[in-house]
Amino acid sequence: MRQSHLIISNTVIIWISRVLLLVPQLILVPYLIGTIGESGYGVYALIWSLMMSIDQLEMTLQQGVVKYSAAFFAQGEIKKVNQIVSSSFFCSLIIAVLVCLVIFIAALGYRGTSSQIGNSLAVIGVMVLFIVPLTPYIAVIQSQRRHYVNAISDTISRYAALLLVMAWFYIVRPSVEALIIIMVITLFLARLIQVPIAYRLISGLHNRPRLFDWASFRLIISFGAITVLVSLCLAMNSTGIRWLMDSLVTTAFVAHLAIMLMPGLLLIQVIGAMAITVMPITSACEATGDFQVLKDLLVRGMRYTNIMVLAGLLAAGLLMKDILTAWVGVEYAFLTPYSLIFFVSVGFMLSTTVAHHMLKGIGKIRTVLFIYLVSFVIIPFGSIIAIFFIWKTPYFAVTFGLALGNLVCGILNGVYGIKSFRLSWHILVRQVYGPPLFLAAFIAAITFGFITLNGFFQGLPYHIILALFDILLFLGGCYVFVATKDERILIREYSSVIFRKIICK
Repeated sequence: MRQSHLIISNTVIIWISRVLLLVPQLILVPYLIGTIGESGYGVYALIWSLMMSIDQLEMTLQQGVVKYSAAFFAQGEIKKVNQIVSSSFFCSLIIAVLVCLVIFIAALGYRGTSSQIGNSLAVIGVMVLFIVPLTPYIAVIQSQRRHYVNAISDTISRYAALLLVMAWFYIVRPSVEALIIIMVITLFLARLIQVPIAYRLISGLHNRPRLFDWASFRLIISFGAITVLVSLCLAMNSTGIRWLMDSLVTTAFVAHLAIMLMPGLLLIQVIGAMAITVMPITSACEATGDFQVLKDLLVRGMRYTNIMVLAGLLAAGLLMKDILTAWVGVEYAFLTPYSLIFFVSVGFMLSTTVAHHMLKGIGKIRTVLFIYLVSFVIIPFGSIIAIFFIWKTPYFAVTFGLALGNLVCGILNGVYGIKSFRLSWHILVRQVYGPPLFLAAFIAAITFGFITLNGFFQGLPYHIILALFDILLFLGGCYVFVATKDERILIREYSSVIFRKIICK
């Protein structure tokens, strides 16, 4: 149960940060649309998605640091950890310079057509030089299974960014360039603060030129080169689709697309907290030969994420239209079906995300690359372009393409996860999907039947009450009918600890 304790401890802390992180994101979208307009928000969505893709690209490259550092920590090899960190820092500097040059070239290309995009790209290029080299410190913290450090610092930076943006827009004037500058500076500070934290958490940590090691560098590059391609596939999906639709339709449509995708992306942030700690645990277990623990970790991890995804789907079915209307206005309520379809597809993909992280943890990065290339590049781009040019329906085209890619990604994650860890399909059906799915379907049928027959329970307040009731009923049912005896003991232990801490305070 020790691994389950580690996962749950990180998850609870990260969840708190993620829930708090939702507030500035939800406030910022309608505020920006009201101050810089749909087109301005569309430009911001394009540029910021690019910045996030670059950041994610570097973070993905640093998965090699997470993997090998976790294994070396498990073996007590702090010298090798320092070699990995020092070599990774040198690698990050090279990447930062190359990416900066590419962005500046792109910025010059936009000077004559869109000064907003050109200026914003120049800002991103400068900040890449400062942000990217800091990621080895974040990675080595994560190798110690302290993922919540990054989550907390990101949450604080987002609140600071929100306050600074609103203050600047009120005191000076609203502008896309100022918005981008504030966002990247707060992101840089969120990364910078983790450097002293890394040195404080890890005794004997050093990053020095003389510790650079070619063997460590080759380990990072060999593992990282493929992870970069994996991250590029993800960037093509999250950022490339937006730039594609900007060229096919309008920048205003990109703003609509960002609104459509937001509920699903928020689900990824919340549910993803259950899976991001799995990779270093997998690497450590592989290094010490605990293969039975790996099988148990896959089954438990997939079951936990599937339960939380189903709880989110129960709420989304009731609240999606009401939340979009209250959030950005009734004129955007027509995006509800598209948002809901994308939300469901993301939920299914997330139910197998533990298998994805475990595949990376045992070094099967080529398998992960194949899954991402098919799911996030070939299928969505091919589907979107074909549907758009045949039927000229951008909303349906982008929803269908992205949703189909998510479904294929979930299926392939499950297939390769079961194959790699030698599990049988009946275990997947009996312990992961079957009972929770049946319970969720039963509760959903009763709830929607009740709403249909009783027209009184309409509107956001009633739907919130019903959603909370359904989630509590579902989680309670999972505790009674789905959880194993050991899991119920674990839940009671954590509930007792939390209760004692509350009472003590």
